[in-house]
Amino acid sequence: MTILIIDDTPMTIYALSRILIPLYTVKVAKDGDMGLKLATENDIDLILSDIYMPSVSGFDVLEKLKTNERTKDIPVILISGTEEPEDKERGFSLGAIDFIKKPFNEKEVLQKIKRAGRASEEC
Repeated sequence: MTILIIDDTPMTIYALSRILIPLYTVKVAKDGDMGLKLATENDIDLILSDIYMPSVSGFDVLEKLKTNERTKDIPVILISGTEEPEDKERGFSLGAIDFIKKPFNEKEVLQKIKRAGRASEEC
């Protein structure tokens, strides 16, 4: 399984990579534009995207992914430092399958990824 991490915070990228690299193939984008490019040019099985990034937000990324024929079926888990109900509502309405709150717990991250992998296999 190939996972794309889209986040503008180096520490978040490092922490997620440390958890995921022993188990999955990981690609990294440091902003939304790069994430969209990598998602359309590679076979990605799951995307973990920060919500609040400069220029192109995680919501923008999600919207663009879902309107692109090549990327519309890639499951997306949004990452945020807040737990605003409006953010969750908006994310789900745009097609996110789950949320991870920063700071995250390694076991929770892995459980959500496993759940997302099973869900995508059912599609």
